[in-house]
Amino acid sequence: MRSSSLKGPNKEYTYIRNVRIAGSRGPLALIQKRKNPRARIPFPWHATGAEIVQQISGPEISNEVIIDLKPYQENVSLYRLLNVWGYSYEGWTPVALHLEALFVDRPESSPKRFKRRFLDRGARRDQIGEFLYLQGGVREGKWNWGMVGRVNGALLWPDAFEYLASSLKGVLS
Repeated sequence: MRSSSLKGPNKEYTYIRNVRIAGSRGPLALIQKRKNPRARIPFPWHATGAEIVQQISGPEISNEVIIDLKPYQENVSLYRLLNVWGYSYEGWTPVALHLEALFVDRPESSPKRFKRRFLDRGARRDQIGEFLYLQGGVREGKWNWGMVGRVNGALLWPDAFEYLASSLKGVLS
């Protein structure tokens, strides 16, 4: 998505293209590798939404990553990606996403058209967190999203839980 500031706190968003933040050539894997040149394990790391956008498209500061949580439903659920914290082990990485809820189950007669260009006027702006994991780490893996049944659940060992939970708590409090 590309955003442009309007008067006041409202922004206009325009869809540009779908992007993947996972994958071995995705921004999360590349950012972890750049921040961990000595390949330390475990490795706690953080990336802002702006860093992720920069990794995807260069220094275009008006772009943002908007997550469409329910792309095939009539209600619109859009979240702005603000931060990602990862805790990379050898072959997997639990992550905590810091999201801003823009619209949560908003009824729209034409969701596809709405998502192409919208104003965030009336956005909820709730700050929320989500724990997921990636099937890739410091030394191996494809960095694809992990699956547990129909959801992506992360098993968190105490060191990863402490880092991820305290990082999210710092921005959600």
